[in-house]
Amino acid sequence: MKPQRIQGEFQIQLEDEKTTHIIWKAIKPEIENSPSTRSKMKMKREDKIITLKIESKDSTAFRAAMNSTLRWIKLAYDIIKLAKR
Repeated sequence: MKPQRIQGEFQIQLEDEKTTHIIWKAIKPEIENSPSTRSKMKMKREDKIITLKIESKDSTAFRAAMNSTLRWIKLAYDIIKLAKR
């Protein structure tokens, strides 16, 4: 039995467009240059929302791609908040 592809789309809404743009710009290279062949990711930004689309060959690859991307976003967000202090 061949495993089915897994797809998901996530939207993250931030408090302002500037923060959204900084985070989008910071993680865009990670999304575009992913070394994994088991997952494909796309990302777009509109106003205060970042939308992530992930398509993977299996649930393990999907979970890894999702967790990595969410960690990158959280890290960038935390750095922005520290810089504003």
